[in-house]
Amino acid sequence: MLFSKKSAKLPLESIKSVNRKNNIIHFRDKYHKYKFNISKSTLFKQFITNKPIIQFEVPILEDPFSFLLANSGSDLEIVSEQEETYEHIYLPLYSARNNEVHAKSGLNQWNAGGRPRHEDELYIPVPIWIHKDFDGFFPYDLNQYLFKKARGERFSGEDFRLELPDGNVLSAKICQSNGKALMSNPNKELGHWMLRHVLQVPPGTLVTYEMLEEIGIDSVVVTKFSNDHFRIDFAKTGSYAEFEEEYKS
Repeated sequence: MLFSKKSAKLPLESIKSVNRKNNIIHFRDKYHKYKFNISKSTLFKQFITNKPIIQFEVPILEDPFSFLLANSGSDLEIVSEQEETYEHIYLPLYSARNNEVHAKSGLNQWNAGGRPRHEDELYIPVPIWIHKDFDGFFPYDLNQYLFKKARGERFSGEDFRLELPDGNVLSAKICQSNGKALMSNPNKELGHWMLRHVLQVPPGTLVTYEMLEEIGIDSVVVTKFSNDHFRIDFAKTGSYAEFEEEYKS
């Protein structure tokens, strides 16, 4: 990490605009902007310059695998297998607007009013920018929803298979206003897996963001195999925040 003499001598009082967004802390001093990634224990500094940056050459190995094998000191061999990659996104297990798990929605949908609800009822929040920037990822048409809404008609996404890490497959779809909810059908199946098996929360206990931080997971990763086949798994704390910062337009 490079620091100028001026910035190195700055007192703590010069630090301002401190803003934490999930696992990333943004702040600035008199001269520079910074961000600190808590999960990676990494400090980043923004460099803005109108002068050319010094250039230098970095040698690139044409065959890094052979180099590593020759210098490993053990009998290794290269196995060439084509890895199949799939599109994936991250979703938060909290409200991305205020970094909280609301008491009557999301993971705590079971606590919402209006009608009797099952103790395992929940949904995973889907921020609206996901539908805009990753249009076509889910079998859900946001524009069609808005069109139907303007005419006073109901609309929800198409059913798809949602595979859990243990191999079980649920029926799921994107529901509610602006497609804000990933839910299973019946709703309680996804909730039972998340609340009782993974988070191990007793029935009737509100989930908080502090609980997620303590466990070390605050997001899920959804992988798309086809338009009607997806897989879901938990992701470490800060995964959605990093995903949003990199991909949100």
